[in-house]
Amino acid sequence: MRDFFKTSPPSPFIIILSYFGLCGATAVIAAFVLAFFSELSPFLLFLPTILFVTWYAGFTPGCITIIVSLLSIVGLLYYPVNNPLLTFSLNIAIESGIFVMVALYSSYLLDKTKKQDIITKYQKKLHQNKYLIETLEKNYENAQKEIKARDQFLAIASHELKTPVTSMLLQVQSAIHNIRNVSLANFSVANLLKMLEGTEQQSTRLSKMVNDLLNLSLITTGRMELELEEIDISQIVKDVTDNFTEKLQKENMKITIDAQKPVIGMFDKVRIAQAITNLISNAIKYGNGQPIGIKVENSHNHARLYFKDGGIGISKDQQKRIFERFERAVTSREYQGLGVGLYITNQIVKAHNGKITVDSQTNKGTSFIIELPLKQKE
Repeated sequence: MRDFFKTSPPSPFIIILSYFGLCGATAVIAAFVLAFFSELSPFLLFLPTILFVTWYAGFTPGCITIIVSLLSIVGLLYYPVNNPLLTFSLNIAIESGIFVMVALYSSYLLDKTKKQDIITKYQKKLHQNKYLIETLEKNYENAQKEIKARDQFLAIASHELKTPVTSMLLQVQSAIHNIRNVSLANFSVANLLKMLEGTEQQSTRLSKMVNDLLNLSLITTGRMELELEEIDISQIVKDVTDNFTEKLQKENMKITIDAQKPVIGMFDKVRIAQAITNLISNAIKYGNGQPIGIKVENSHNHARLYFKDGGIGISKDQQKRIFERFERAVTSREYQGLGVGLYITNQIVKAHNGKITVDSQTNKGTSFIIELPLKQKE
């Protein structure tokens, strides 16, 4: 029952009765005031009541209040008859007319102003709702694109993970078959060694992909924590490059390093090495067999690393997307890999309060530049 009264509007009878009650209260106050200040015009005392009703109820209730107020004023003028508070005259009649006109005009303007305020509020709210809808539509569109990109990434990841596992399984099965069924006289250690080397290569590839997936998970969930220590980033570049010696020889490629002076700062050694590894791997993969140049320098208390190759390059439209999650500048059919190396590298650089930029032209090579502050903010 209580909820009914809360939700149900009052009846017209109650509303009209409240207008009369408000005017009656104003009349009582006016009578009391006029008893002491007989020269005061009663019209001025009723005008605030009329404006109050108009503001909160509207123009029509304001007109009703004007009529009731006028009747109340007449009652004040002629009651009691033998001893009126004010004496009726032509001036009173003129004042009554002016009072009605002023009250009507004031109520009209006030109602118009309130409606305009309401319209303005609704327009503002409509604009906010429109902006909210556009934002939600944009977020929905971005979410749909990200879901599609994620699904494509999962398809690529499952294929890329399956390939080395299948290759390793075949090589191990072949080695077991040769050991069991081939006589010692015909057994070839060279063939077995070749199979084991192939298995090792596929294991390394599989390990890198699993490591990328782990890092991607840590970054996505916000659990990648840095273990900062004072290190020479020039030495890290040299150490990481040494790990690619065998692969460079196999690809018949060369890397030149310009890191003559130590560049010492507070970095996470493992993460920085990983970022450098990703960029060198990219340069080898997409470098088209051309030489790779790496330069390390101290520039205004920042470690600046340059990675340049003469490979296939990256188109302008792809340069904006290569650092995003689940994005690739090439198709999975052209090049193997999960395609998350640059995303992980970018997140590592950002975690160090640094930035990474790219400058590239199609078929003219690519340059990546990393800038890292030597001192990290606590």
